[in-house]
Amino acid sequence: MSVAKYYSRVVVLHCCAILLLLGSVLSGLRLALSAGRGDFFSVFNAYLPQGGMHGLHLSLGFAWCVLALIFVWHHWHAPARVASSTLAETWNRYLIHFARYLFLSLLILGGALYFGGSAALDGWVLLLHRYLAYSAFVYLIVHAFSQMIYSPWLQVRAILLPKLKVVRQVGWKFWLPVSLAAVLWLGSAWIMPYLTPQLRIANLALDQEIVIDGLANESAWQSAPLHTVKTLNIGANAAETPVTVQGLRQGEVVYFRFSWPDTTPSLQHLPLVKTAQGWRIEQTGLLRNDETQFYEDKFAVMLARAPDAAGAGSMLLGSQPLAGYAANRTGRGYHAAQGALLDVWHWKSVRNHGTKQLDDSHFAAAYPEVPGEIRYTAGYKSDPLQSGGYSENWAWPSNGIVTPKRLPRDPAQLARFQAAKPNDPQLVWGMSWYETLPYSSAADQYPVGTRMPSVLWTTMFEGDRGDVRAMASWHKGVWTLEAVRGIKTESPFDLALNEGLFMWVAVFDHQQTQHSYHLRPLQLHFEGQS
Repeated sequence: MSVAKYYSRVVVLHCCAILLLLGSVLSGLRLALSAGRGDFFSVFNAYLPQGGMHGLHLSLGFAWCVLALIFVWHHWHAPARVASSTLAETWNRYLIHFARYLFLSLLILGGALYFGGSAALDGWVLLLHRYLAYSAFVYLIVHAFSQMIYSPWLQVRAILLPKLKVVRQVGWKFWLPVSLAAVLWLGSAWIMPYLTPQLRIANLALDQEIVIDGLANESAWQSAPLHTVKTLNIGANAAETPVTVQGLRQGEVVYFRFSWPDTTPSLQHLPLVKTAQGWRIEQTGLLRNDETQFYEDKFAVMLARAPDAAGAGSMLLGSQPLAGYAANRTGRGYHAAQGALLDVWHWKSVRNHGTKQLDDSHFAAAYPEVPGEIRYTAGYKSDPLQSGGYSENWAWPSNGIVTPKRLPRDPAQLARFQAAKPNDPQLVWGMSWYETLPYSSAADQYPVGTRMPSVLWTTMFEGDRGDVRAMASWHKGVWTLEAVRGIKTESPFDLALNEGLFMWVAVFDHQQTQHSYHLRPLQLHFEGQS
């Protein structure tokens, strides 16, 4: 290979590396900021890309792997060169060696994060990956600065203004593997299902009974295959919440069991407290849709036909990830389906307790903002409801003061809530609508400091929103949720629980919107089916 052709290929590879590095760093910073990490770089928030950053970041990582293979092939065929002992070239040579090991380490750590490893180590892996990425950004600046000092005009010509003849000089033997690599990269979505772990669902005899009580003490659960998913929490400590998933099929219905650790059950949802000015909602972040203290534990399941990372690409990051749509108050992002509808099951420890169901919901394309709505949720919507369910025991506050809709029929009913210990697993902060009376100032004789539940239960969900029966229990630091649904429903907002469907899970530890997540889904596999 001639020296001219060799350096022409170097220019092409160098330009590709610069573009990949910029894309990887910018998308990675958006991921860090949306996950509550990398606050030092929050000053760049307005300039970072928004939208489906998980898929972009993974695609860029795959492209780095392809580029590394091409570089190894190219370096193997390099012409003999005379070593230079000048200070500038020695410095550049050390920088190049540093870059090789740096980017190799980033690729290895990124692969470890995606494919999973030890739950005890993944937090450190993420931390190391993040700081090495910061180092890569610093390296880019140092490398560019040193090159401009060494040969400024040559660098401008070779990097910023590559001539057409440079592209021609590389030869077809170089462009052929590059073209094949590009096809492989673009077709990576076809490879993903083969890299997805399976959730094996056992067959359950028709004469065996599963009681949906959250106890999961039937013998069938003891023998059913289980799979543990490590979900990453939002926050600077990069902690994880492992979720254990099991499934049983009985005729035309499927049972699921989910369990996850939680040292303290959270069974309060925005309680009301009596003040000298009136009733107030206990909250610290409700007005920005980010309550993290006075909120219940929740759990979510998402089902999709495609295995794209981060909930089939539904996690859109940034303060306004969809141009022309409303911004979100948290600044982290929201959910919206990019193609087909996604089925979402949302369990809420307080609001769903009185119905023994969970909220059957979905992600679809983002809807236009409705004037006056309290919270814009983009593509997240509950399935249609005919009647039943729950409601808040207040209208939207005015200057922080609310008027309750209902008061307990028996004033002594509130005594047990006042005497309750924090995080009492036996006391769910909700009231049945039928145990209350319409609010009146005459009946409101409660002293200042009285706390009252803000959730009113009526009856079970009637309609598409009530297609999934569910019940959960907390015992010795572990939540266990049992759910059952027919393989098919009559709702156009549900997906059939067929072979090959993909599943994601998320844990909300007394959080309104912050939840744990994982990138790679589980794929349903019914035992006995091909």
